[in-house]
Amino acid sequence: MFHGRIGLIVLWAAVPLLAQLELDPASEQGRKAVVAFDSFWKDPQAGKLACTITHFNPSLDYGLRIWTGFQVAIPAAEFDGTADRASAIVFRVTPLQGKAQPAYLWLPFEVPAKFPEGANLKKVELRMGGGFYVGQGKYSVEWLLADSKGRRCKASWKLTANLKDVSPTVPQGTVRALGNEIWPGFPAPAPGAKQSHATIFLHAAPVWPRRVVTKLSPWDRQILLSSLNSLLRDANFTSASVVVFDLQRRSIIYREASFDRRGMRRLIRQLAAVDLSTIDMATLKNGPSPKDFLEDMLRKELKEPRQSDAFVFIGPTWRAGPKLPPIDPALRESLPRTWFLAFTPPAYPSDGDSVTSLVKSARGKVVPIYRPSDLADGIRSLNARQ
Repeated sequence: MFHGRIGLIVLWAAVPLLAQLELDPASEQGRKAVVAFDSFWKDPQAGKLACTITHFNPSLDYGLRIWTGFQVAIPAAEFDGTADRASAIVFRVTPLQGKAQPAYLWLPFEVPAKFPEGANLKKVELRMGGGFYVGQGKYSVEWLLADSKGRRCKASWKLTANLKDVSPTVPQGTVRALGNEIWPGFPAPAPGAKQSHATIFLHAAPVWPRRVVTKLSPWDRQILLSSLNSLLRDANFTSASVVVFDLQRRSIIYREASFDRRGMRRLIRQLAAVDLSTIDMATLKNGPSPKDFLEDMLRKELKEPRQSDAFVFIGPTWRAGPKLPPIDPALRESLPRTWFLAFTPPAYPSDGDSVTSLVKSARGKVVPIYRPSDLADGIRSLNARQ
């Protein structure tokens, strides 16, 4: 147990915070990771962490990749109310067909530095999720979470990716870490080629309805990020600004004027850290209203030195605020072409939320999205109108 536990913790210390890392078993660090994983996985004397692990069936994401993932919940009492910055999730994914080698992936499990004073830690759960991409085929997953005290919780399962009538971008029998296939950035413009700049507004809200929301789930983040990835890759833009906003809290979470590959990595970390559990009372009491917040956000972008040829919103309709009155006519006349790629649950109206009414009032186009194919159709429509 000693060598396996120490190996895991020492290797983890070199991994960047909030990163997901795929280790190369042929490298020195990778060989040590494989030995440490096997040792700790099999160790009958390892301490136990109470945990509940849920895993998700493979499904096509909005970047035309097959995504699968997991969520873990651990009682806060397991950590006695103290932080453990060395806790880590490591899992091995083995293709069961062909000759592909297992993939080893790492992810931090962040224990808060402080817990709420007086909280009953037996009733507080720490939750975290993650995922990875696979090609068509069958796989086995061996998953464990280790802490600095040499304790672990572990689980194993098998999964089958057999999606019909799709052509995903990850090859059969292949495992890829989230971020490894990340959007590579805009290509260098050809001399004399037409330039087109977009401002993309990403609404940091859960894509599908659920009762309790404290963070964006792995599934929420995956849908938002893969949709952004597809838009950047397939739309006829040569540059973009990206603004991430939280309408309920009337706040701008992230902004990048010249979005690139590094910006995408920063955005991935930012979305993982979004806190949706509380709303400031001053915001609820004194505003701004959803209408004022959204209009001010648009006005600020219009004042930027680099003018946009298009404004594109990405986000849900079910939790996008109340329906708004018509926007300021002067603002409407100054806006470029405007779209809303709107994730729309079937039971919810598509015209009763703030962003939909804003875009319609701006004489823009709302594209309801239920499936990945709807997103592809929406991007084609956007290209046709540029």
